Amino acid sequence: MMSSLKVNINILAIFLVASLGRFEPSLGFYLGRRHVNIVNRLENHELLMIHCWQNGGNLGRYNLKYEEEFRWDFMDLFTFQQVKIECNMEFNDGGMPRRGHFLVYDSSQDVRRRECYKWCNWAVGIYGLYAFDEVDKRWDYEIPWPSNNRF
Repeated sequence: MMSSLKVNINILAIFLVASLGRFEPSLGFYLGRRHVNIVNRLENHELLMIHCWQNGGNLGRYNLKYEEEFRWDFMDLFTFQQVKIECNMEFNDGGMPRRGHFLVYDSSQDVRRRECYKWCNWAVGIYGLYAFDEVDKRWDYEIPWPSNNRF
């Protein structure tokens, strides 16, 4: 009796995990591979210098020309591990460097007004960061450049 109960519990657990992976972003919940994209949309067409890391692990330094992008994919395991992606960014604004530190994804808190599900798209402009809203299919101004101008 006890062994059949364990088998039933294991089957139920496998079914639950398999079904969780099938939730779609349109349902307001997504468990699966996420994609973070950061594109240089600086209106002055300057080079965007970017240095990102995930949970302390270095994702590298990149010099993005206008319309070039940095992409990072990862598995979001929901409650099993916090995923946090941060970036330092810098560009030349009329001869003066403008720089800032940005949290672009954190599984434990809201970083944006509207949640990103499968795709977390950011565009960097001279006024700050814009997030792509997957539901309304538009870019929303989200985060201004820091006034202290440092990382």
